[in-house]
Amino acid sequence: MSKIIILGPGYPLRGGGLTTFNHRLCKEFQAMGHNCEIWSFSLQYPSILFPGKTQFSEEPAPEGINIQSKINSINPLNWFKTGNQLRKEKPDVVVVRYWLPFMGPALGTILRFVKKNKHTKVICIADNVIPHEKKTWRQPVYKILHQSL
Repeated sequence: MSKIIILGPGYPLRGGGLTTFNHRLCKEFQAMGHNCEIWSFSLQYPSILFPGKTQFSEEPAPEGINIQSKINSINPLNWFKTGNQLRKEKPDVVVVRYWLPFMGPALGTILRFVKKNKHTKVICIADNVIPHEKKTWRQPVYKILHQSL
C-alpha cells in the first residue's frame, strides 16, 4: 500500500473537470488499496482573476476522501510551509495537477521542497498545456513555460 497525495483542486472548490477528476482519481487509488488524499487550495484565484461568481461548490462534500485546503496560490510563505509539510509527510507519490501558468510558482516551489526528502516520486498530469484562449498578455508567460518543458 502506497501513500499518495494529489496536489490540485478539490472540494470545497467548485466541481469543474479538474476537481471532479481529482476526486475520482483519489477514489480509484483507494479502491486499489492505497492511502490517498487531496491537498487542495485555500485560495485558488484572487477574485480579480476569477471569471465566475464563486469558486466554491454548493454541493455536499464527496464521501470517503480526505481533502485538505492547504495551498494559497498567491502567498509564497504558504508555499514554503506546505512544501515543508509535504516533505516531512514523505508520501510515496505526489500527483500534481498543472493546468495554468499562474499556478506554476506555487506548485513548483512546493515540489522543490518535496524533492529534498529523496523518497517521494512526483507525477505531473498537465492539462491545457496549449492554452484555449489567445490573450496577448499571456504569450510571454507561455513562451517561458514551453522553453522550460
